[in-house]
Amino acid sequence: MIKTIKKYNWLLIIVCLITLLGACSFQGNTTPSYLPENKEEMEATKPEEIIYPPPVEIDIIAVGDIMVHGPQLRAQHKPQDDTYDFTNNFQFVKPYFEKADLVIGNLETTFGGGERGYSSFPMFNTPDTLADALKDSGFHVISTVNNHTMDTGSKGMLRTIDVLKERNLEVIGTRREEKEDVFLIKEIEGIKIGLTAYTYETPKLGEYKTLNGIRVPKEVENLVNSFSYESLEEDLLKMKDTIEDMKKRGVEFIIFYIHWGDEYQRQPNSYQRVIAEKLSDYGVDIIFGSHPHVVQPVEIIESDISNKNTLVVYSMGNFLSNQRYEILKNRYTEDGVIINAKIKKDFEANTVTLQGVSYIPTWVHRYHSKGKVIYEILPVVDALEDKDFYNLYSSDSVWRAENSKTNTIEIIESLDIPRPIEIQLIKAN
Repeated sequence: MIKTIKKYNWLLIIVCLITLLGACSFQGNTTPSYLPENKEEMEATKPEEIIYPPPVEIDIIAVGDIMVHGPQLRAQHKPQDDTYDFTNNFQFVKPYFEKADLVIGNLETTFGGGERGYSSFPMFNTPDTLADALKDSGFHVISTVNNHTMDTGSKGMLRTIDVLKERNLEVIGTRREEKEDVFLIKEIEGIKIGLTAYTYETPKLGEYKTLNGIRVPKEVENLVNSFSYESLEEDLLKMKDTIEDMKKRGVEFIIFYIHWGDEYQRQPNSYQRVIAEKLSDYGVDIIFGSHPHVVQPVEIIESDISNKNTLVVYSMGNFLSNQRYEILKNRYTEDGVIINAKIKKDFEANTVTLQGVSYIPTWVHRYHSKGKVIYEILPVVDALEDKDFYNLYSSDSVWRAENSKTNTIEIIESLDIPRPIEIQLIKAN
């Protein structure tokens, strides 16, 4: 028994010696076998550095109200085949649109269908070929929500969406089904842009919301983005929820089209200013305003809450209409403006910012040629430098174009305050 124990003791001592020698041998080589043994191999195994794309810039264009009054319907009618063609209205602004990455406008009419009969104020119904002209001229997104959205009823409201989408024009402000988002997301050059549009409501009729005094049927009430001045605080919080939903979906830059303000007034009212400040605090980057039918000032709001510089264009005026001085005794309803916002994304810093703002004054030129009335939207700075090319033949047209240019420049430049981003007057070409 004693001999057996001694035998196992010797075996235990031998095992310990082997383990100790192995440990000493490992300590003599401090580089683990799974690591490179020299500097060159170490460098070769470093993880690759992230290479970010260079910064990108895109141009976003916005314009105001696009309307078709009775004289325009007659001017664009082709009696030989009983059709309508609006292409020439946009021929002088099309070259500028083609340079932009995103072009947006406010459609202040409906496509209710020819069987209803085409009509003008106060209940607009325009031929579908206006949508063809919008597409041809370079528009990408159309706001369809305003005080004339219900002019041809709920069927006309829904049909307007269909007509635009059939031409690959995207729509904001109205939708076909409640399950659809109340906003649009577009990704351009790696920048995720969120867009939506809202209009003011007129006072309720019983339990019904109204637009321009027209009752909005309950079955489409939630398909129209609107707000009431009577419940503004509550409705602003709903807009805030929309903005938060956009951000959750990865939106990096937010644009709101707002139909608001007082018609024919060249200064924003108190509601416009309150809404603009709130939306800036919520994180909106650009607010494009419509409805007053005249150009109002352009402002950049600096929010301490969102740390945003929010571009606010209170009203872009009439882009296309027949609201003439002869009818309204108002020189400013013939004026409009093209706003160009330059957006920059820095991929390394992961920031998207408003880099610059420029504008082009526009004027709706109405004149007679070969016994026919012609409507053309002119970039007036260019037009006044090359009158023959832009069909500015009469002294009256030249005077009105000059007057329009002066009106727009004066009102946009009217805010005598420091601006964190310069707003520049530019030529279209």
